[in-house]
Order: sequence, then structure tokens, then C-alpha cells
Amino acid sequence: MAKKEQSIQDVFIQKLKEAMPPTIGLAEELAELLGMSVDSAYRRIRCETDLSINEIYTITKKYRISLDNIFSNLNDTVTFTYTKLTDSAENFEKYLTRIYTHTKTINAFPERKMYYIAEELPIFLSFFSRKLIEFKLFYWQRSVLNVPEYQGKRFEFGIIPEHLVELAANSIKEYKSLPSVEVWSDETISTITKQLLHYYESGVFKNKQDAQEVLEEIRKMAQYVEHCAEIGRKEDSSKTENYQLYNSEIMLGTNCIYAQSGDIKFAYVSFNSMNSLTTNNHEFCEETEHWLKNIIKKSTLISGVAEKQRFQFFSRIYKNIDNCEERIKSL
Repeated sequence: MAKKEQSIQDVFIQKLKEAMPPTIGLAEELAELLGMSVDSAYRRIRCETDLSINEIYTITKKYRISLDNIFSNLNDTVTFTYTKLTDSAENFEKYLTRIYTHTKTINAFPERKMYYIAEELPIFLSFFSRKLIEFKLFYWQRSVLNVPEYQGKRFEFGIIPEHLVELAANSIKEYKSLPSVEVWSDETISTITKQLLHYYESGVFKNKQDAQEVLEEIRKMAQYVEHCAEIGRKEDSSKTENYQLYNSEIMLGTNCIYAQSGDIKFAYVSFNSMNSLTTNNHEFCEETEHWLKNIIKKSTLISGVAEKQRFQFFSRIYKNIDNCEERIKSL
């Protein structure tokens, strides 16, 4: 029995090595994470000392190691992690922290890539600017999560706590250096313009100018994405191409992220409007990758040299924004 447990721990340690950035020393990281000496960490790495349940939990929580792949799970059973959000400003902060830390961890690997099937605006682009961040964080907490502090309040700039704005801003900084492939449809941009228009028509904006300024930020965000698609990079200073954009004419049906970092794969599947279920189950990630690549095959590449297709796609996006602007002006 002891030999079997040691074998399982050895597999767990191997999974930890794969999940950690190569620049981090395993023993030193374990010692700091678990609050022990480096010598004690080495004994656990060599399987001379058993890891406790609490130690395993601490490690899996930080590095998102799936126990599915260690304890011989059935292929039709998958374990997901998520952040509970309902009715809690505290949980919403944990949710934003999770987005930032996950993206930062993936970005720590030299070999990494993210694929994003975007039925609605990718969450990172919702953080394009401070004004857009404030609008989206207010909308999610008031209308989706029913956070008590925001019920009955009207939107105005400055209403969102600074530390939440900073978390969102840090997330898009990580996104801009993360190589990615995105698939958009003509409806991807419409969700946020519908949200803005609904708020304005319902009197949630304190004044028309704030609504117009948020819409202008949406336009600037679209111009940013168009520029990225044109040059194949998320930032002008990037030395290598790290951005591909596809247009899908079929209904995407969901928001889904598939990410690779080193030898580890992750799948993020949307649920409850804005939340996501996360797993690195091997079989599930492979199926997600297969589905995603089929979507890409049926989509049109509009980044790089596809000037005509890109112009037509973004013309439709700007028309959507223009229609929203005209509606606001007329009310």
C-alpha cells in the first residue's frame, strides 16, 4: 500500500513540474508555498515524506492541477473549478483575481497560446479602458450578479472601487502579451452595445454624456482590434506576430477558451452569462481543441493580408456602433 501511495505522489509531483514555469525552482517554490524548509520540500519531491491533504489542496489551488489525471478517473467524468459569484461583491473580486492570475500563469511559459471562441466580446477587451472597465464591472454586478450594493444605483464614472479597476487593467496587460487566436461573429460586438442602450433607455445612466463616452470607448476598442488584426500583433512594440482574428458566419453558440502553456492544456467553458468552468482534463481539452479547430476551418481569416474581408467585417461593427449612437441621440 505504501508503495502505491508513493507512486501516486510521484505522478502528482511530475504534474506539478509540468504546470510550473521552467524558471522557478521546484523545491524553493514548494517551501515558500507550504511554509516549510527547502529540505522538507525535497523530501516530499523525492516521495520520502507524504504530502498531506491540505498541502495537496494548496498546490492544486495555485497551479490548477487536475486530480482527474492522477487518480484514474473515467473518461466520461470531468472535474471543473469555478468561482462562486452570486450576490457577493467579495466573490466578484475573487473572480477578477482569478482571471488575472490564470492569464499571468499561462503567460509565464515561453510556449503558450490562447484560442477564444467569442460569441460576445472577449472579457479582456471589456477591460480596454478605464471607462469601459467601470461600465462593464457595474453592469455585471448590478444586472447579472445582483450584488446588493449596486441595486437601485445609477451609473456614473468613479462608482467602481479602484482595486477592482486595477485588477481588470492588469488582466488586459497580460492579454496583450499572450499569443492568441480569436473567432468573432457579426454578433460579438452587439452584446455590449445592447447592454449600453438598455441602460440608457432604462435611465440607469445619470446623464447622456456618460453613455456617449462609454460608446466612444467601445468604438476605440473596435479600432484597436482592427489595428491588431491588420498588423497581426496586439501591440505595435511586439517583435513577433501574436494575434489572429477569424470571422465566423455560423452561430458560435458559446464563449469558450482553450489555452496551452508548456505541456499543460486548459479549457474554460462559459456558464451563467459571465462565469466559466475550468478544467485541464486531458480528454476534455482534446475534444475542445478538436471542436475549436473545426470552427476555425469554417471561418474566414480576416487578420494579416485579408484586407477586403477585414474591411467588410469591421464596417458592420462600426455600423452597429453608429446605430447605437443615433438611438441615444434621438432619445
